[in-house]
Amino acid sequence: MSDNKYQREILSRCSFFPSGAKYSDLALKEIDDDLFNYHLQQLVKVGLLDKNDKIYTLTEKGKSYVTNIDEVSKEVPPKYKVSVYMCLINNDSILLHRRLKHPQFGYVGFPSGKIAYGERILDTAHREFQEETHLDADFQIIGNLRQIRRNVGGQVIEDGVFYVCFADKFTGNLQETFQEGENFWCIIDKVSKIEKIFKPSVEIIINECKKRLERTKESGYIFTYELEPAPEAY
Repeated sequence: MSDNKYQREILSRCSFFPSGAKYSDLALKEIDDDLFNYHLQQLVKVGLLDKNDKIYTLTEKGKSYVTNIDEVSKEVPPKYKVSVYMCLINNDSILLHRRLKHPQFGYVGFPSGKIAYGERILDTAHREFQEETHLDADFQIIGNLRQIRRNVGGQVIEDGVFYVCFADKFTGNLQETFQEGENFWCIIDKVSKIEKIFKPSVEIIINECKKRLERTKESGYIFTYELEPAPEAY
């Protein structure tokens, strides 16, 4: 993919020509012809543009890339995170995960994992949960959280959506420790006493899980929250 601003500008311009663009259509006035031609040919070389009889068109790879280019700044924003939280309740306890890696070393939340490109949400939940805990659970999607996290300087260091998957039945033997962290059961009413915990997401999710257990929310109800927690040290 291209990290060069001139190449991103060329790709963006090409996207507006339904049947492809000529060399002159894509030329950039702010650089000389030799430099422009170098960047144009680099895009062909890496497979983002295709050249056929002096006409340049976006390849499938190029179309996939150009959709992420901001039309005004011509920048590609930082990658937006899409993940799942896996929330398993057993009687009066909930399964939690303590991070043993940075950022936020030692903080407690739920087992979680990033959704792979093209992967279904529940497939991610089953795969990640089995990898992290060695348990299998019949998850259902009960909601989602948009979270924007900042460091103490106010800079955004994480932005993404977490799909919340809930289960109250499981099979297997719990893997308590592995390279990335440790898994442990905690009585639901004592979770708030944990010193390092991801707030307010853990509290919100536990409250929503309780509603499912108490049947105060119908099975098809999906919650949505947008959160911006207080700045934290990373």
